[in-house]
Amino acid sequence: MDREAMTNEENYCFDVAGYLHVPGTLTRVEVDRLNGAIAEVGQNEGMLAWPGAAREPFRDLLVHPALVWYLNQIVGQGFILDRPPQIWSDETCAAGAPLQGGNEPRDPGIAYYYQNGRRFSEGVRVLWALEDAAESGFALVPCSHKGCVPTPDGVATGTADMGLTYRSQLKAGDMLIVALATLQGMRSWRQRLLSYEFVGRGVIRSAGTGDRVQQELRPDWHAELAEEQRASLYTPGYAATTPPPAIVTDGKTAAVDPSREIFHPSFMKVDPDSGIDHEEFYFWDLNGYLVLRGVMDEEWLQAANEAVDRFEDRVEVGAELARGSQSLAGTGRPLLGGLLELPAPYCEPFRKMVAHPAVEHRLNWMGASGGRMGGATGFVAVKGTSGHALHDANEPLNPGRGYIYQNGRSYCEAVTVTWQLRDVTAADGGFACVPGSHKAYYKMPPGIRTCDDDMGLVRHVEMRAGDVLFFGDGGTTHGALAWKSEVPRRGILIKYSSKNFNRSGGEMAHPENRWGAEVEGMSDAQLAVMRGPDRDVFQNNVPRLDVVDGAVAVSYERNGSLYSKEAPTGPVAREDK
Repeated sequence: MDREAMTNEENYCFDVAGYLHVPGTLTRVEVDRLNGAIAEVGQNEGMLAWPGAAREPFRDLLVHPALVWYLNQIVGQGFILDRPPQIWSDETCAAGAPLQGGNEPRDPGIAYYYQNGRRFSEGVRVLWALEDAAESGFALVPCSHKGCVPTPDGVATGTADMGLTYRSQLKAGDMLIVALATLQGMRSWRQRLLSYEFVGRGVIRSAGTGDRVQQELRPDWHAELAEEQRASLYTPGYAATTPPPAIVTDGKTAAVDPSREIFHPSFMKVDPDSGIDHEEFYFWDLNGYLVLRGVMDEEWLQAANEAVDRFEDRVEVGAELARGSQSLAGTGRPLLGGLLELPAPYCEPFRKMVAHPAVEHRLNWMGASGGRMGGATGFVAVKGTSGHALHDANEPLNPGRGYIYQNGRSYCEAVTVTWQLRDVTAADGGFACVPGSHKAYYKMPPGIRTCDDDMGLVRHVEMRAGDVLFFGDGGTTHGALAWKSEVPRRGILIKYSSKNFNRSGGEMAHPENRWGAEVEGMSDAQLAVMRGPDRDVFQNNVPRLDVVDGAVAVSYERNGSLYSKEAPTGPVAREDK
């Protein structure tokens, strides 16, 4: 390779989605050699041991420079082939079998890790396309390598996949690297693929095919032991012990588990009385957004749209938010605020959205329990209105607005809800996001922000009038595509904060208002710690304390301690009297 390391775009894609498509890795000559060898031998297995020159192109792939270069960075140096290569085609695979993988329950031997700036994907599948195809038969569920919720049966079988399954468009010579922790499998297709599985250097997953692996050498005294004792003394690498057996126990007796599946008991069980829909929770945890269908009925929709029509003269056109994007460019964004304050009866369809049971139920399990809404604003974009450059992400993590999953619970302290008053199709524009970005470890690439080069990761969400959209505000990378429809966009946006964090400022943020006479005569540095809860994204008014030469000073500089947003140019703790 002509560069030292993977680009941030490549790292971001694999980290967020769990796969990386590398086009044109093999030359036409290399592809023809592989296909020619398959035609010559007339078999679909055992390629590494085929007679004569037929085996060489498959052996060459083991150490293909592009493969080695990428796997050194994704798996880590010292990676090994886990099992013999396979030829996948409609002749060799049972299309429609349940997808395999997913991160719950977690299999540490193939899992994805990131810590202290280092990434390890302990197991990967490398697919080489030997034929062109408009749509590959290989299917996967993006982002599932970080999933924290068990896969619903409908997603695994494809009977109710909720639109989550992705099938790449591979051309002959392309390489697709997929984390083995990513939910994956085969669907119907007409394309020949070559599959290699690699694992990290210390992973115990499968044995080889040599004669020695069939004969486990044990000391004679092992014969005197119970089965579970012998299992505990296994030697990895032999067919009989790889993967190693698990010893199950109730704390009083022990026995060998014959399944060889991952055995990792938990004190947590799915609570049937929680009221949480399994598929909704899975979708939310995987993607960072969720759509509820048909919450508003026709009468409610009509009243809401009539209210917007009635007060159309109050629409204010805000700034253009494409931020240099070519694909999102357009005119300023029209907004209609103060919907909860409209005179009766026009306020009623919007006040009906306040504390709505369907919304509050989801906010509670999403993490924004005790959620406080910040008013209701109407999107009334017309054709030509600019999009909104994608923004927010979970890197770096902002506890007040990020996403955490722990002990079976979702913690998303800031959630935005949008009520759809009109249909939104892919051709129209509107809300878009990067699924899985709420768990990102790498910085958002510029092409994602502008959507000028989104690497196929940006998803436009189609909705119908009456639907309700939830997304992690701050955790999930989101924005809007330019509006292209002749019919104006209509959606009501409401931002929620949990009871734990503040996102809107307010009068009580000022020290004098919060503490009264107790702050009289304090320095700017002292006042900085006497403020109430505030945010530092739009207000730009939170002072930082820095230690300079052993003394404490108030900092308003960008990139100050633990902050990265613009700060004011002077003291803001209190107003001049």
